[in-house]
Amino acid sequence: MFTEATRSLIGYAILLVMAGAAVAALLYKNRSRIREIFTDENGKWDLMGGLERYLSKDSKGSALEEAPEDASPDEDFMTMLMRQRGARMRDLDPESGKVREHIIFRGRVQGVGFRYQAMYAARDFGLTGWVANLPDGTVEMEVQGAPAAMGRMMKHLRSGHWIRIDDMDLESLQVVPGEKGFNVKGY
Repeated sequence: MFTEATRSLIGYAILLVMAGAAVAALLYKNRSRIREIFTDENGKWDLMGGLERYLSKDSKGSALEEAPEDASPDEDFMTMLMRQRGARMRDLDPESGKVREHIIFRGRVQGVGFRYQAMYAARDFGLTGWVANLPDGTVEMEVQGAPAAMGRMMKHLRSGHWIRIDDMDLESLQVVPGEKGFNVKGY
């Protein structure tokens, strides 16, 4: 009645339906955990950020520490700050160890997820501020926090698949006391 090819095709279709049903049942059973992982602190769905946050934790739910050999991007950012600011870094807030930087990024930084990658990285590394696209194709950011955390954020941004940072202009600003969160401005 059916040829062997037809039977194989029907068999694959049945397997696919069964796998889909198993996945649907698993998702339904774990829906509260999935909601917990993939929503941000405001309760909005944040699939990529949730996945990044989930993957950056160990089996006990604690944030993973970076290996010491990964410190060079932090040192690079610190070297850039020291070169531009001098050895004293006069804008370093002595009470909190924070600095605030106004940064203009040039390169392939629009249309590649740069702002959202910056937001996720800033939140993961405990930084505050904002990021926005500018009409000339650059991205503007004000970021506040520990210089080492800024270095980790820069490393994260440089490792983006489509992102390419060709140049950055840095300007030191006064620390904004009590600032909370990091946001994307614009659309």
